[in-house]
Amino acid sequence: MSEAILREILKEYDEIQREESLALAARRQRVIKAVPEISKIHEELIETMGRYSRETILHPNNSGSILKNLKQEIARLKARESELLIEHGYPSNYMEIRHRCNKCKDTGYVGNPVKEKCSCLIQRLLERTYEMSNIQELELENFSTFDPKVFPETPLENSKLNQREYMLQVRDRLFNYVSSFPKNERRTILFTGKTGLGKTFLLNCMAKAIMDDGYTVIRISSYKLFDRLFFGSISDEPDNLALLRQLFEADVLIIDDLGTETRRNNYTAEDLFNIINERTMKGSHTFLSTNLNLSELQDRYSDRIASRLFDTSNTMLIRFQGADVRLRQSKKNSRHYS
Repeated sequence: MSEAILREILKEYDEIQREESLALAARRQRVIKAVPEISKIHEELIETMGRYSRETILHPNNSGSILKNLKQEIARLKARESELLIEHGYPSNYMEIRHRCNKCKDTGYVGNPVKEKCSCLIQRLLERTYEMSNIQELELENFSTFDPKVFPETPLENSKLNQREYMLQVRDRLFNYVSSFPKNERRTILFTGKTGLGKTFLLNCMAKAIMDDGYTVIRISSYKLFDRLFFGSISDEPDNLALLRQLFEADVLIIDDLGTETRRNNYTAEDLFNIINERTMKGSHTFLSTNLNLSELQDRYSDRIASRLFDTSNTMLIRFQGADVRLRQSKKNSRHYS
């Protein structure tokens, strides 16, 4: 991946740390003005640390017991600070820095002494380098914004449920899946059904929940994915190997709208098989959506791909059915459930 992109993202981490430090300083000023006693606690903390530092220099042989006493004293003062904050209507952690990523503390790296890229940095690199994920879209399309009312209460064919009831069951099933991630028995999910039934929306719901737990996700349309792989292969671009590596290494790969890609002899089928096979062998999670039914999928791709996708020991097959809800939504000028 481009070093320039990495440097740009690390500058963004520096800016995040600066913003959060300024926000913390502002909160401290508000609290000290409202609760003067907290200012005295801070002064006592500084004085206590200074005193124990002097004692450590003067009595180095007793540094262990001195450090123990220091920790106890700091804990007492911090506990009193928390009590005062709660008494005056503030959260107990109001005076603590707020990290946007608790794993790396907004540095982009984890581990000591060996530093490794945090999953949040890897995700940013994936998004920036391959433009595969739209974070703003995930803020709008996630489990908390799922609205069952967009689905009609029309009975479904060969089912005791109507479309709304069925989609609530699908949502709950997928929510339970991501709650158990990554320890799922089946690592591949295949959504099938016509357009406008909510497949992409629910893929985005899953992506947001999994990313929020610190895992890396690549989301890309089938059309864009296979175009990049094809043109990268015939031009011998170095980025093509990096793209393939990330497709194999990401915790989750989401391929949306399978079947909309340009057909180029065997290229697409071979690339798709290699991706699915490699990720299946590694036990990685792969989610796909398609407007094709199972027989159409088998006709379009090879038997090897069909055997992988239709293997119910590893694949969760979810069929979407009912009325196109995008038509209902467009009348209300609201988000689309594609």
